[in-house]
Amino acid sequence: MSPNENNGIYKTTTRLIIQIAVILLIVLNFNSFINLIKFIWGIISPLFLGAGIAFVLNIIVSRYERIYFPNSRNGFILKTRRTVCIFLSILTVVLVLFLFLYILIPQISQFIHLLSTQLPTMYEKTVEWIIGHSEKYPIIKQRIKEFDISGEAALNKSLEIMNSWAFGSVSFIGIVFGKMIEFVLAIVFSIYILFDKNTVKKNYQKLSNNYLSSKTREQLAKIIKITNDTFSNFFLGQFKEAVILGILCTIGMIILRLPYPTTIGSVVGLSSIIPMVGAYIGAIFGVLLIIVVDWFSAVIFLLFIIILQQIESNFIYPKIVGASIGLPGIWVFAAIVVGTGLMGFLGILLGVPIVATIYKLLNQS
Repeated sequence: MSPNENNGIYKTTTRLIIQIAVILLIVLNFNSFINLIKFIWGIISPLFLGAGIAFVLNIIVSRYERIYFPNSRNGFILKTRRTVCIFLSILTVVLVLFLFLYILIPQISQFIHLLSTQLPTMYEKTVEWIIGHSEKYPIIKQRIKEFDISGEAALNKSLEIMNSWAFGSVSFIGIVFGKMIEFVLAIVFSIYILFDKNTVKKNYQKLSNNYLSSKTREQLAKIIKITNDTFSNFFLGQFKEAVILGILCTIGMIILRLPYPTTIGSVVGLSSIIPMVGAYIGAIFGVLLIIVVDWFSAVIFLLFIIILQQIESNFIYPKIVGASIGLPGIWVFAAIVVGTGLMGFLGILLGVPIVATIYKLLNQS
């Protein structure tokens, strides 16, 4: 056996031993390994979030760059194009959020006022109804009578529980503040990426040319292109679908003369950014908002949103989003469930395009 063959066998054996040792180390210290992963993820998650924000913003930036004098050779325009387009993209997102909050916040304030005034009465009527219909269940009737708390007292008790939860040992406000800091860091990092995206691209090309073979570069370029197309189509499709669903919900509520059409339509549209289940999340908010005013209108709204969701699932979503990502419905649902379990809310948004990318790569392999 030649020295080269001996050397190859030695390297292969050494690599195999190291891999087995690493796997055994992970299995024997699985909890510690998971805690280490969580710790590392907690540190680098703002960078990943920033990269994701940069990717989404870059979709808008690229479109502004096509509008902002694309063929001009003027030195000032060339120097300011990137800055102006990034500014316009951020301004666009801020204006959309401002418009949404401008519509939503006054209605939320009114909802809280109605809830504080109507909830005690609703509570007392509900208790009376339960007592009146619990003749066959004397134990339930007795327990409710023993409980004997007024609607106003029940509301005050609920507020006390919420207050202790918000300012307790695991402070909800502290968690929100921490997430806000992470989000600000992610925004700053995303802006840096957008300003230096040409430099990042050049560095990637330099590294790939130096350390990767031509075949590997071609495969990696193919993966990057499929990933970019899938994510871009998904986010654009979800945004279009959210706008259409929000408009249809608002128009339908106006026709049916249901209360708060613009507020609920905006919430349903925004929540539908979450694939498949988002519209139902918005519907829950709508039911809570309407039931304080009129329970019959809440039932009408619930029936309306179920019909609208069926139209959206069978006609709107497949045409606008489904065709663009090429992922069957069962895989969309699985991606949402797994993504939520692994990465929380971020997994809800990224699970579908990630699985769609893997699905396309497997079909083309």
